[in-house]
Amino acid sequence: MSALIRLEHVDQYYEKGKENEVHAMKDVNLEIEEGDHAAFFGPSGCGKTTMLYAISGIDRVTSGKVLVKGHDITALSNQELAIFRQTGIGIIFQQFNLVPSLTVRENIALPMAFVGLTKEKADQEAQKLVVRLGLEDYATHYPTELSGGQQQRVGIARALANNPPIIIADEPLGNLDSVNAKNALQILRDLNEKDGRTIIMVTHEAWSLQDVKTIFNMKDGVITSVEHRKPNDAGFVNKMGGTDDLKEKLAKEAESKESLTMMVRILSNFFMRGHTLQEMSRFEELLTQRFSRTIDQLQLQKMLGTSFVLGGAGLWKKKAERVSAYVETLIEKQKDLDATIDLVNENPELPIAEEVAQLRKWMLGEYVGEVSPYKVEILDELIGSRIRHYMTAPEFLRVLSMPAKNFGAGFPLHSAQKMAERLEIVIEGSHEEYHPAH
Repeated sequence: MSALIRLEHVDQYYEKGKENEVHAMKDVNLEIEEGDHAAFFGPSGCGKTTMLYAISGIDRVTSGKVLVKGHDITALSNQELAIFRQTGIGIIFQQFNLVPSLTVRENIALPMAFVGLTKEKADQEAQKLVVRLGLEDYATHYPTELSGGQQQRVGIARALANNPPIIIADEPLGNLDSVNAKNALQILRDLNEKDGRTIIMVTHEAWSLQDVKTIFNMKDGVITSVEHRKPNDAGFVNKMGGTDDLKEKLAKEAESKESLTMMVRILSNFFMRGHTLQEMSRFEELLTQRFSRTIDQLQLQKMLGTSFVLGGAGLWKKKAERVSAYVETLIEKQKDLDATIDLVNENPELPIAEEVAQLRKWMLGEYVGEVSPYKVEILDELIGSRIRHYMTAPEFLRVLSMPAKNFGAGFPLHSAQKMAERLEIVIEGSHEEYHPAH
């Protein structure tokens, strides 16, 4: 194999010379061989995405050379860069970036129109990708009618539209549950092993590196080390703790990731309405780090209040304080729920009225309506049933908002949604699982 991509002394600054200057990439030198399956791995804010933007020509680097097939793309004109991005490289985005007014097939065909294909030819080629990605039943659906996993498959198909030799994936698993994340990794593996395409991925999750051959470890804009290996080879398996341990570890990490992703997404939708997708993504990264205990409360608060260009979420100081305090409350509630589930698992008949009452008081939060003894009784019963998984989240919300005459709790729908949302966040973040007695 030969070097397909080479970076020579690349530096990338944002707001250079200003008070808020950021040195995002620092004298980076690297090579990626043709047919490689590579990943840039490291914590949020280390320069991984900046690296992808440099390789794909989305951003022009401040200094240095970025060579693709021996051609320095930093010397290309804007028009030449646009052609390169349409034909030389395919990009899979974390946020999918589908056009909501276009169908699945039209979204996939869109890049082909930019290179001069007729609509008929573009539709034919798009249909081939629809079939390959298993989207036949959704070809005429719109993005809002699809699940996250289905939208990601559309994004992958669109990245393949003009048959590029290089596929770049920017945190491609960030918005997927564990099942769809595994499916996405399998698709990337097939594109590499069966198609011979060069795959370059950005990730901060170790479990997603299972098929990667070259790992560029990054920190603070610098490549700290490079690992070359065969996927799941002995060295990697030993590093993760043995073959059986590896499988178990990956499964547990995937399950935990699914719950954590759901929880931070709910919080992001709650606190970040009106913000850009990039700001929401940064917010979710920071919350993920706090719930994973890689940063503490003060660090979270500081980063939430730091400007976006400096790696923060860009919230106002007071909002950053309020959000970080709310997150700490959630962490405490999750600990309480873990203890309650442990208690119930040890003795399923043991009453947990006091624990449920504490959760109920917190869920009611700022609710200003009347809470009659009947509502308290029904709500406590519902919380206990939800904790034990006797009912699903939609069933919980439905009964919570049903009128009393229909044996529901009788809360207004908007208030019921807020209460149900609070409980689901705690349940999603719980580290324990209720095991019903047989």
